[in-house]
Amino acid sequence: MKRRLLVLAAALVAGWIAWGLWALSARAPRPPPPPGEVRGAYHLHTTRSDGRGALDEVVRAARQAGLQFVVVTDHNVLTPGEQGYRDGLLVVQGSEVSAPYGHVVALGVPRELVKEERQRDAIGAIRALGGQAVLAHPFHPRRPFTRWSNDDWTGLEVVSNDSFWGLTLARREYWRILEALLALPWDPARSALAFYHRPVEELRRYDEVAARRPVPLLCASDAHGYPSYRAAFEAFSMHLPLVLTGEAGADARAVVAGLLDGRAFCVLDGLAPAAGVRLAAGPAGDRLELAFSAPDPSRVRWLLFRDGSLAGEMAAGPGGASFACAGRCARGAWRAEGRRDGHDWIFTNPVRIE
Repeated sequence: MKRRLLVLAAALVAGWIAWGLWALSARAPRPPPPPGEVRGAYHLHTTRSDGRGALDEVVRAARQAGLQFVVVTDHNVLTPGEQGYRDGLLVVQGSEVSAPYGHVVALGVPRELVKEERQRDAIGAIRALGGQAVLAHPFHPRRPFTRWSNDDWTGLEVVSNDSFWGLTLARREYWRILEALLALPWDPARSALAFYHRPVEELRRYDEVAARRPVPLLCASDAHGYPSYRAAFEAFSMHLPLVLTGEAGADARAVVAGLLDGRAFCVLDGLAPAAGVRLAAGPAGDRLELAFSAPDPSRVRWLLFRDGSLAGEMAAGPGGASFACAGRCARGAWRAEGRRDGHDWIFTNPVRIE
C-alpha cells in the first residue's frame, strides 16, 4: 500500500512538472512598451495597511513585471514623502478611503482624510481637497458600493483582483485556488488570472453611467501580495500613451491625468502583450477606427459597444480594426473589447460621439 502511494505521488509530481514546463513554454512574452507608452499597476497595498510587502518589495516586483509606474493606495493613509522615482520606477501615492457606503480611491489629494471626513462625506471631502474619487471594487461580494443615487464620483474600477478573490470564495470555486497554486512557480500571471471572472455587473453599471457623462474605465490590480505582487502585476495592467520625463512631481500628475481622462486602456498581459491601442471616430463620422499592435492578430475578435449595447464586430486586419456605421455613427459612448481565443483581453475607454 505504501509503495502504491509513493508511485501515485511520484506520478502526480511528474505530471505537475510536465504541465508546468508546458505552461512555462506558453507563457506570454513581456516586451517593453514602445516609445510613448508606459505600463503600470493601479491600486495596490503595502504594509502601511493590509498589504504583505513593504514598498521596496512592491517596486522590485513591478520592475520584474516590466512596469514603469505603480499607484499605491493604502487604506486611509497617504504618504506623500514616498511618491517619486525608486530604482527607476515611478511611485504615485493615492489612498483607498473606507466610507460607510463602500471603498473609494482618492487620487490627487494632498493628504489623507480624517475619520470625520470619511464617515460624513468621503467623496465630497476628496473633491474639496482637489482630488478625484474612483469607486473601488464596486460589486465586491462583501464590500459593494451602495450610494448609487449620488453621481458625484469620477471613475469606476471595472476589473478588480479583489472582486475576483471575493467571488471565488463566495461561489466556493476552490478549484481556482488549486489552479493558482499549481501555476504560480511556472507562470505568475496565469496564477493570478485563475481567479478572473468576467465583470458583467461592473460593465453594466459602467456603460449606464458612461452613456450620460464621461467616466474613466480602470482595471485595478488591488494587489496585497497574495499569491505575489509579481503575479498581480504580470496578469494585467493599465497602459498609458505617455512619455515620462524623469521629473517625479510632473510625471505623477501626468499618470493620474492619463488614468482619468480616457486615454488609458487595460490589457490582460498574462494572455498576450499588446500596445498602441487607440480607438477613434473616423474623420467623416461614419466609422470607428481601432489601432493596435499585438502578436498574431488573427486570434483576436474585436467587439464594439455603444452605451453598453453590442453594436457589432469590428473588421480586423494587421495592426487595426474598423467598424462602418450605417450613415453617420449615432451619438453615444463607444468602447471596444478585444477577446483573444475567446478570453477577455483588452478593454478600451470609450470614444464619445456627440
